[in-house]
Amino acid sequence: MIPALRWGVVGTGSIATDFCEALKSSTRCAVVNVAGSSGAKASDFARRFAIARWSKGLPQLLDDRAVDAVYIATPHPCHEEHALAAIAAGRHVLCEKPLTIDECSAARVIAAARRRGVFLMEGYMYRCHPLIAALLARLNEGAIGEVRHVRADFGFRAPRKATHRLFSPALGGGGILDVGGYPVSFARLIAGVVESVPFAEPVALTGSGLIGPTGVDELATAHLRFVSGFTATVTSAVSYEIGTSAVVFGVRGRIVLPNPWIPSGRRHALETGMTVYRDGEEPETVTIRSDMPTYAIEAEYVADSLPAIEPTWPAMSWADTLGNLRVLDAWRTSLRAQAQL
Repeated sequence: MIPALRWGVVGTGSIATDFCEALKSSTRCAVVNVAGSSGAKASDFARRFAIARWSKGLPQLLDDRAVDAVYIATPHPCHEEHALAAIAAGRHVLCEKPLTIDECSAARVIAAARRRGVFLMEGYMYRCHPLIAALLARLNEGAIGEVRHVRADFGFRAPRKATHRLFSPALGGGGILDVGGYPVSFARLIAGVVESVPFAEPVALTGSGLIGPTGVDELATAHLRFVSGFTATVTSAVSYEIGTSAVVFGVRGRIVLPNPWIPSGRRHALETGMTVYRDGEEPETVTIRSDMPTYAIEAEYVADSLPAIEPTWPAMSWADTLGNLRVLDAWRTSLRAQAQL
């Protein structure tokens, strides 16, 4: 039986690995081709995941008419080039976050998808998970009263190696571009609940952090203020184990999500949850169980979206992607200005 959506994967690193592993659980999506930075890497990867074909590079993969959609899992600075090539070839595109390294380049990719009439989505996979739908439902029904603040973190400690993409300015290194978009996108989503819109943009940003010896942000915090009065504090890191939690504060309580980005902190976990704390009441633990890992949920979301070309809420719409990158641009600019003082 031919799957609903046949994927070509660009990249053979850890995220591509997670994506292919997750799609083993999908009956509607399948990986049919893979391209790596070398033929050897692609062939080894294809053998590992029993993928029918492999390609020496992206052009060869795009020549494969069996590929309906392309999943881009290459280093950040490659995203624009790879996405534009896939779009020009008429393929639907799911691109790992960030879509590109800044708002201007993302706008070019989005414009190309609009002209070509193909689906394009930035891969913040957590937005497709049922946990987020459950959280939004609780907030909209007033579970903790008026929502006033979010604190969201995503950071880890990686060995500092100047040649590794996380610590290389040329490869888009630093915590803000690698994982800072998660807490920022979460804060903007919750700010949208406050303003009764899909997402909201901050009217003020104050950033601070630590620039490491290779010149990338190894720890960064931003304080965001929105027109509604809602505020958020977001932190990212690649050299500090700051955790992966988010807390939504309301006037009558709070909701704690131990890891909204990766269920239970494991890439292929099927169970996650949150705890609702209401003033004067016992905490309520909410368990969310899915039938497949998050990356498979995301891939099937793309399949379900077609023939539309733009994602729908709460996944990342094109305007949402541009707004998120605008905040990341401002955050990085703020840190660079401090480093020059």
